[in-house]
Amino acid sequence: MYVDPRVAHGRARFDLSRSPRLLADERRWEISDLVTRGLDDFTGVRNRRNLMRLLGRQIAPKLARLGLDPYVGVLGRVEGLFVNFSTMSADHGLREFQLQLTVPDLVLRSFASNAIRPHAVARCMQRNGVMTLADIEHETNIAFVVARVMRSLAIAERWQQIGVPTPLGLFVGLLTDANDVAMNTYFRPGDNDRPSRWSGFSALFATMPDWRPAQVRHGGELLQWMVNHIVALQESAPFFERFPFLREPLRDADDPLDAAWRGARVGLDGRAVS
Repeated sequence: MYVDPRVAHGRARFDLSRSPRLLADERRWEISDLVTRGLDDFTGVRNRRNLMRLLGRQIAPKLARLGLDPYVGVLGRVEGLFVNFSTMSADHGLREFQLQLTVPDLVLRSFASNAIRPHAVARCMQRNGVMTLADIEHETNIAFVVARVMRSLAIAERWQQIGVPTPLGLFVGLLTDANDVAMNTYFRPGDNDRPSRWSGFSALFATMPDWRPAQVRHGGELLQWMVNHIVALQESAPFFERFPFLREPLRDADDPLDAAWRGARVGLDGRAVS
């Protein structure tokens, strides 16, 4: 059962602004400070072997105690410490940050990669019939992992708008000027019996497994499934050929569910008057 959009938006804003998690900048600097203090306190020889041990045996466990899941090792063509973490605020919604410290140069980088805007948070709550941010946390966590794969595909195929599928629905948004994913809204194609050009896109991921929280937290299995699935799909046709609208600018459209809720309220108000 859907939730009234006014209620969903109000509740989303309340949860985003009053969450017990640290707000974006505070969380970001807390993690960065922990890493830099660990490096400053290190008195050994700063060679590759010692630095990797420092990251794996001292800094990573401290990050884990903050509720993070750091990875120490090789990632692509670099190695070091890598950690993804999400933050929230009423202004920005949910944002995923990436922090990496590469060895042996010890360059610490922290940058935002993907965001689920407050409107998308509210829509996700509304369409899944729930009233708290905690109730959609599994869905948004999956979206952040999936967005990493969809981002690379969107950049390669020069999309202007992007879909991020989840087991229950679809986040829709665009690539920012920095090529980050901004998820602006969320819906479940076909739920309202209206045709949607996103229905076919969403259907391509209908076989997505029902991921366990641990699988989403570590991300490896989910990422690998997404990569393998997209590679298999592209053997028959690229996404931009299947869905040419992906290369068109994203345009806001009126939501028929909002109109239905407005109509229902008008009807109730009319009966109250009579």
